[in-house]
Amino acid sequence: MTVLADLGVSELLNAYRSGQASPVEALESCFARMDRLDSDVNAVLTLIIDRARQQARESARRWATGTARPLEGIPFGLKDIIATAGVRTTGGSPIYTQNVPTTDATVARRLQAAGGVLAAKLQTSEFASGSNATTSNPWNLETWSGGSSSGPAAAVAARELPLSIGTDTGGSIAIPAAFCGVAGLKPTFGRVPRTGVMPLSWTLDHVGPMARSAVDVALALQVIAGNDPLDPTSATVAVPDYTSALGERLDGVRIGLPTNWFFDECDPEVEHATRQAAVVMAQQGAYVTQIAMPSMDDVDLHAIELTIVYAEAASLHDVNFGRLRDCGPEFQKLLARAQFTSAVDYLKALRARHLVQLEFQRAFEQVDVLVVPGGVCVAPRHDHLIAKIGDEERSLIDVISRPTAVMDIVGVPALTVPAGFDRQGLPMGIQIAARPHRDVDCIRVAHAFQQVTGHHALVPKIVRSDSLTARDPESEPLRPALIEKPLVTTIRDEVW
Repeated sequence: MTVLADLGVSELLNAYRSGQASPVEALESCFARMDRLDSDVNAVLTLIIDRARQQARESARRWATGTARPLEGIPFGLKDIIATAGVRTTGGSPIYTQNVPTTDATVARRLQAAGGVLAAKLQTSEFASGSNATTSNPWNLETWSGGSSSGPAAAVAARELPLSIGTDTGGSIAIPAAFCGVAGLKPTFGRVPRTGVMPLSWTLDHVGPMARSAVDVALALQVIAGNDPLDPTSATVAVPDYTSALGERLDGVRIGLPTNWFFDECDPEVEHATRQAAVVMAQQGAYVTQIAMPSMDDVDLHAIELTIVYAEAASLHDVNFGRLRDCGPEFQKLLARAQFTSAVDYLKALRARHLVQLEFQRAFEQVDVLVVPGGVCVAPRHDHLIAKIGDEERSLIDVISRPTAVMDIVGVPALTVPAGFDRQGLPMGIQIAARPHRDVDCIRVAHAFQQVTGHHALVPKIVRSDSLTARDPESEPLRPALIEKPLVTTIRDEVW
């Protein structure tokens, strides 16, 4: 018997279409998986039981009457900085534990309007500002799932949900996706509206889907992309058909491997996996070439990222500064440091950002996509948050966002997918980046790669063991003992 929680978005839609499963059964399977595994993984912060069951019943009715919508009956979760009407949205912060919005964020509304079933709000660090000590990596519970979209990545990896929505300011979709072995898309800046999403940086914040495969990411992006008049940074560019190129080979696709920056601080196993991924793509018909991006060595990308985040976070969270003592220790440090960012430094960072954008523009005149590491290392242990680069240990905060923050700085789309496992059995990820509003190119290349590798189809041991013994609920629906978890904002390693 198939455990429905093991199925991805496209697989569930096929099962509904053929009558082999119903949205009600799939939702209960996800709830049962959460009940069995989430006490260890801790991806879920708030369960949404009664409303989700009502939505699932409506989805079952629509499939039966031939009125199914694009994501009809797909259970999904939202990072808990995304507003949900009638359901608490904490932002991962103690000062918002009682915050219950009256309206949905645009991304939440669009998913539900497309038939998605909102099942859970997922763990995040406070205001998406860094690490989260409470969520474990399903591949090894002693390791970190990444930040700040830790809950969305871990929930998908643990097969608790087939789809989640995360946010990315310096790598908060890419890094958890790489660490947890799932697909995560940081779309083109403005491609997905941020209305109703708690902000950290209006220049760098992105919202994007996390799922099992490139196909599933494409199905979700099709629904959440598009202009929103309530978001002035929302793009007006028409939304293409993101599944149009799926199934094609990569004949004629030009793939660039940068000769500098991305591999300068990278674990050798991750570097090898990235370069091997390019070899696989070449076997699919792509033309792979090395490409220099010299401007990236001429500016301090880490300083650009932090300066922009500090300046904009200080402005956005000025309303919370009077309650800083009520916040967790990590956000206290961030907001306190942010008060000393000068306007001159902020403007210099924005000017330097433009130089890097021009460098990417030149690169995409030569290639269609760039293939780079999704993380500089594999997931570190909770009790020792360092980046292990070969035999060397580096400060995590200094290097963790090296290959990812630049994608936020320039605003290009970047899709992270698993590319193998290191000697410890931990996932390694690659990013596939394309020019602005060519998210479809990222999806096409990732899909072709996944068709011949299968890294994305592997599951953590705790999931395999659960699937062998589990049975989907057949009688009285499960009533989990705990619906709302308490917030934890402490950090486990002062190195971070």
